[in-house]
Amino acid sequence: HSLDVSVYALGLAQKAGYTSKEDLMDMGRGALFHDIGKRKVPVEIITKKGGLDDNEWAIMKKHPLFGLQLLNQFKDISDAIKACVFEHHENHVGNGYPQGLKGADIHPMARIVALTDTYDALTTKRSYNDPMSPHDALTLMKDKLTSRFDPDLFKAFYSVLFKMK
Repeated sequence: HSLDVSVYALGLAQKAGYTSKEDLMDMGRGALFHDIGKRKVPVEIITKKGGLDDNEWAIMKKHPLFGLQLLNQFKDISDAIKACVFEHHENHVGNGYPQGLKGADIHPMARIVALTDTYDALTTKRSYNDPMSPHDALTLMKDKLTSRFDPDLFKAFYSVLFKMK
């Protein structure tokens, strides 16, 4: 999952205008590490079939903080990478977690990871759901989840995957 998200994120970052080697390295690493905090979430929660109860969900929602805490142990990790890990569940309208950030307050690279993470989660077999086709996933994101994402990034992602103008 993390490798897929990284590949999608790098493609979208380039479409969004990121060209420097440093930015693309940060984007790739940030996307690759986005779920590293799940190391501290009990495996029973990670692999549970079906929905999580309120307590399990509260624990799962801590994984961005767990990831940031882990990365803070290393002095050479950029702020962009940390933002991808800590902010990838924030959303454009402000009802994400862990901080409830919205719009421009979310790091631009974290906005890319949020979008590509959702797409990959929808199109990949997970313990809690069967995969959707790429077309169905993008249609769902466009019709029901679009307010969660940066509109310009979503339009770019949609156009890359479906060559839509």
